[in-house]
Amino acid sequence: MSRSFRTSIVKISTAPVLFMVLVASGCASSGSLHRVEDSPLLPQEMGKDIQKFEVREQEVSKELPVSRPQVMQRPKTVRRTKATKGFEYPNRRPRVDPIWMGERAVYDIGYLGVNAGQFSLKLLPFKQVNGRKVYHVFGEAKSSKVFSLFYSLRDTIETFIDYESIAPHRFHIVLDESKQKRNSLELYDSEKGETFFWNRLNHHKRGYVEVKDFFPMQPLSQDSLSALYYLRTVDLSDGAIVRFPVISEGKNWEAEVTVIRRELLNTPMGKTRTVVLKLEAKYQGVLKKQGDSFIWLTDDDRRILARVEAKVRIGTIVAELRSFDPGEREKPAEGTTPQAAGADEVIPPGGGRSAATGTARR
Repeated sequence: MSRSFRTSIVKISTAPVLFMVLVASGCASSGSLHRVEDSPLLPQEMGKDIQKFEVREQEVSKELPVSRPQVMQRPKTVRRTKATKGFEYPNRRPRVDPIWMGERAVYDIGYLGVNAGQFSLKLLPFKQVNGRKVYHVFGEAKSSKVFSLFYSLRDTIETFIDYESIAPHRFHIVLDESKQKRNSLELYDSEKGETFFWNRLNHHKRGYVEVKDFFPMQPLSQDSLSALYYLRTVDLSDGAIVRFPVISEGKNWEAEVTVIRRELLNTPMGKTRTVVLKLEAKYQGVLKKQGDSFIWLTDDDRRILARVEAKVRIGTIVAELRSFDPGEREKPAEGTTPQAAGADEVIPPGGGRSAATGTARR
């Protein structure tokens, strides 16, 4: 996989594009590699904080800590040796929750006119991490039979997203491909402003490489999968620009998402009104040049990812929603009042743009 393709995973910051980049990067199989075995144990380097990142089943009868709703301020990077002074998880839940338990989306991936494979995303039952209620999102990518003749992959990705702050606690990706086997774990500690990155890679050229270290991070940073779910909760008015921090492999990025237009799109749910977003990213304040990347979200309370287009070095990768199971809406707890969501930074449109409602896109 080329360095530019790997980097674009962070730039685009959505799981379906992550899969497409992985598929498009393969050229030919180069023999068998030993798979990197998954470890059921968390890294001992975490010390006494290791229990914070253990995943536990949610206790239905237990009341989890609830933070007071507050206005989000842009976080600052801090040294990992110091805790973020006075840090509290904010309540950024939207008034209407777009994320439903049991929802499942399946996408067809096309590249250069070929069916490259499928990618699926599903919401598993709620879990607990650090004593907090979290969404458990699991994704799986698999190359098609035809594409596997050139490059085979069967990858999995999962994230555990805080129920209130809509920011991840831990991220795990396992790659099982023709040219590489990889097992990568990232643990995000917003309270301390640090992330622990543990990456084990068995590459057909570089051999086995292992990285295990702490890195500074901005509190409430998103990973490459949670970013998609975060976008489903923020205001996407015509012409608005949404900015938020993204962390990947110990590197801090700033995602910049611009609302381009609204248009009708043919989906498994019928002709559906969607909002089209352009995705860009900055690293150390510099906008990274890359092919244009766009995503289509349904323009309703669910904000379902309906389509993705990503220009790469050769051609364009397209993901189209094949099927969607809506899941079930969570019943609100008695005596609770939903709060309005707030992005890290949302720039309102200067004068606004009219919504596009032309012919449906196929």
